[in-house]
Amino acid sequence: MRRLVASIIAVALVWGVLSLIFPLAPIDIHVRWAPDVTAAQMVELERRLQLRDGKETDPRTWSYRLVNPSTANIRALVQAKEVEDTNGVDRSSYRPSSDLSTQSHRTAIFVASSAIVGVIVFGVFPVLPVILTTAVRRATVLGPAMWSDVASAISPTACVATSRPLSHQVTIAVLLAGVVISAAMTLFAGASLGSSVGALAVIYAGGYLVGSMLVARTEQLSFAIIRTVAGLMLTSIAFMLSLVLSLSWFVLPCALLIAALLIRGRAAFAWPHERIQVGWDGVAAAVLVIVLMAPIAVAFARMGHGPFPPVFYNVDSPRALEEVHALTLTRSYPPPSLSSVGVVRTYHYGVHAMAALVSRSSGLLPHHALFLIVLPLLGVGMVAAAVASARRLAPALPLCVCVPLLLIATPSLARAFSDGFVPRLSTAVTSGTVTLDWINADYVLWGVLSNEAQNTDFPILGSIAAIAAAPSIGWGLAAFLIGTSLIFKTTTGIALVGGLMVAEAWRAIRSRQFRPTGPMLLAGAVFAATFAAFYLVSFDNAASVQLYPLAHIRGIVTAGRPVSERGLLIDALWLFLPALIVLTVRGEAKARENAPLLIMAIAPLLVVNLTRLVSTRDGGMGAGPEDWLQIPHTVPFLVHAFTVSLASTRWAYLGWARRVAFVLAVAIVTAPVVIAAITYSSRLLRSPESGHEFADNRAIAPALAAIPTRGSIVVTNDLRYPTDNFGRDDRQIQIPALFGHQAFSVDFAGEPIEDRRPLQRLLQRPEWSDAILSAARQHHWTHLLIRKDYVHPHPIPLQPIFENDSYIVYRFP
Repeated sequence: MRRLVASIIAVALVWGVLSLIFPLAPIDIHVRWAPDVTAAQMVELERRLQLRDGKETDPRTWSYRLVNPSTANIRALVQAKEVEDTNGVDRSSYRPSSDLSTQSHRTAIFVASSAIVGVIVFGVFPVLPVILTTAVRRATVLGPAMWSDVASAISPTACVATSRPLSHQVTIAVLLAGVVISAAMTLFAGASLGSSVGALAVIYAGGYLVGSMLVARTEQLSFAIIRTVAGLMLTSIAFMLSLVLSLSWFVLPCALLIAALLIRGRAAFAWPHERIQVGWDGVAAAVLVIVLMAPIAVAFARMGHGPFPPVFYNVDSPRALEEVHALTLTRSYPPPSLSSVGVVRTYHYGVHAMAALVSRSSGLLPHHALFLIVLPLLGVGMVAAAVASARRLAPALPLCVCVPLLLIATPSLARAFSDGFVPRLSTAVTSGTVTLDWINADYVLWGVLSNEAQNTDFPILGSIAAIAAAPSIGWGLAAFLIGTSLIFKTTTGIALVGGLMVAEAWRAIRSRQFRPTGPMLLAGAVFAATFAAFYLVSFDNAASVQLYPLAHIRGIVTAGRPVSERGLLIDALWLFLPALIVLTVRGEAKARENAPLLIMAIAPLLVVNLTRLVSTRDGGMGAGPEDWLQIPHTVPFLVHAFTVSLASTRWAYLGWARRVAFVLAVAIVTAPVVIAAITYSSRLLRSPESGHEFADNRAIAPALAAIPTRGSIVVTNDLRYPTDNFGRDDRQIQIPALFGHQAFSVDFAGEPIEDRRPLQRLLQRPEWSDAILSAARQHHWTHLLIRKDYVHPHPIPLQPIFENDSYIVYRFP
């Protein structure tokens, strides 16, 4: 059975690789629509059949680019009752009419190559490990030593799962937790019971079971959680890869689950057997963790309540939800933009794909999947990774000292930190008044809002925990988290991969082994595969990386600097303060093993001081210098991990005074973040509208609910996003985010659609123009959303279908 499964997987991989190398190119076709086809039906068919760049050539005939010229898609096009005739495809063989021989030759190569590989794998599967070992040893240029490094990094012997039976106590606890979560989602959020249970089943199957491929043994509860999150990340990557290969979205996730069950067997279902002991240290750590995570927990609960998100916090939240909606509908990758019809862009869709996978698999609404399942799971994963890191790196220190420090995300040495609070602190000290305004004046400054939307910190903390556990579980988990972090946050991926490469290079040089190490090869291979699958194949060249020595330093000493000269020194002192307390104390020889974490922290700073990112996009923000400066976001996590590891190895050599000084230094760094988290959480609970980048969706939601989500294209007169008293213009992303509507162009600030500006201005004039109807016919506008208190044409000669105090919705003829 395993031989058959292995051969099937090999066939799928070969077919996928060949499809990436020799993709089906879009073809030019003409479609004559039936006389009774409405504009809404035409839009839906264009989306479903992947017809792009439509241009009207006569009243019922349009020219298109057929993005997916597969036989199945062309058959659906030809047989659609709404299509009267086509030109450019063979209506009998359902293939492109041009270059049929090339397409047939391509298919024949795919079939032959995949079949040959499948037969070979089926025949040689029993001796495949021996063959691969011999082949790699002979093919490796640097000899058997490199192969030995890779083999030891993978640590096959450490990946053998425990064969202990299921723990009935843990099983009961998990089932009770599932019942409580399902009931809470049903009663509080309004989700259906079936979809809530289905979502948890997806987390278990696509997370915990598939995660056994990465973490076979889960003796500790913290690593069971890490395994669940990492497994769901892996399944989500398989989901996106299915879209890349034009397969049904569930094919590769299901294949991955089957492979995990066949490889791990009964051990995949085994629960952790660690005995949980509750003491003062654990209770204190839990209280601090709850306080630190409360701001995002309250925000998630408020955004996830009800049949639509009633509010948004953080402008990234609606953008993330829009992309979740897009991934729940799309059959291709990258998904089309819902903000701007016809726009497709490369992006780090990892977290969005996790939510889309849960939504598509369970029927859960996208905002429930994102705000009540995936983002809370990533938050719990962060805490579990911090606990696992503390136990591995700093067994001599209390958890209540290590875990909160590991969760703190500031300062990153890239943006203003001390410049924000030092003047306020100085004023408070000189005035003699006791106040916490120097902390509470800027909640974002302290990083208490981290892990919102796509800005998850789990890949960073999970990588630290995986590196710390690598001696016992191998480098498989660490290589996966580091190598795939690119698709979950691009700047995080660059920082982690760059940091690991520099740290491993330092380790190799120190050991006088001048060759790539096993961890370097594993992580590099995963990173290269991730980039090739999700960026290289469909890369939109909207930015370029340039060599620019001392780019970050130049920004400090010139106008518009990210931090000031004095601020940089204070930030560095603040970041390294606990480490400086124990740095001068001599400890055990193994303390040198802490150095790679510090080197990994330095690497992102080297990247931003050697290179810069320049946007090449015409219109929209695109990627630019500000995005590039997010790379050092990993620095505080890595420095704090280095700090607790260093302190633990030297703890036995510290005197009483030095130990007290270290704990006080950690308290100085941690206390302001805890205070900011407490005050911001209470502020959200008392006055929800005072939250960071608050947007109220309750006025616009009924208007959007009157518009069908399928087959409609929405235009509006008001492109202001209602946060900070309409402080953000040109990005009315509530429209695509709330229910997944397709907008014509509502995000001029983020996407390259400046050529549509004249059409948008037609809707922002006090007089009605026939040009509006002409544009509606040409671009398939179906509905007009008017905000009453913003400039708009009057009167409007269209049929109104909804009206409330703030909005009117019209339907185009």
